[in-house]
Amino acid sequence: MVKKEEIKKTVENLRKVTKKRNFSQAVDLIINVKNVDIKKTPIDQFITLPHTFTKKPKVCAILDDDFVKKAQQIADHVVSKSELERISNAREIKKLGKNYDFFVSQANMMGLIATKFGRILGPLGKMPNPKFGGVVAPSTDIASVVDKFKKSIRVMSKNEYIVKTRVGYENMKDEEITDNTMHVYETITHALPHGEHNVKSAIMKFTMSRPLIIGETIEESALKNGK
Repeated sequence: MVKKEEIKKTVENLRKVTKKRNFSQAVDLIINVKNVDIKKTPIDQFITLPHTFTKKPKVCAILDDDFVKKAQQIADHVVSKSELERISNAREIKKLGKNYDFFVSQANMMGLIATKFGRILGPLGKMPNPKFGGVVAPSTDIASVVDKFKKSIRVMSKNEYIVKTRVGYENMKDEEITDNTMHVYETITHALPHGEHNVKSAIMKFTMSRPLIIGETIEESALKNGK
């Protein structure tokens, strides 16, 4: 079982083995799974983190014209109903899909969004998601919705026996990275049929660092990773 103190030690070790770069490297958690048919039980979790990233996710809101002005003060980008009706260029839609991490919308807009954006945002996993509160009633306070998504990540297995997701950035405090990693690890393992029995290993790394296995020393990780 992965313990919080083991995660914290891994973060400390990563700082020891990683050269300083001229940017804040991302911190990734990699979970290798076993003894589970990931195609039949894929992982698809929206997870609200205890600590927000220093580089927050970008949220695009798609709303009726009457709500645009207020939302522009909150969301990173707003698409009005009038603008949505006008958009027909696939390149423009792909650009939106690439530039924004999450999309939120009012429920009465979903039919039009599916028609206009579905073929592109759907495969990217970026259609407004009602399960996580990304599709709301017109009267809902959009500020609280956007705020939740800015504190969240989406974790998907993509039909592979490995789950990789960002849990922080190098310039965050060790305790914050540790809390985020523990929370994400617990959420993912709870989604597996047999919990931690389906975990082969859990690894952490910075963008340009060697990977370290949680719960093992730098030397033990190096031996297992062939480095």
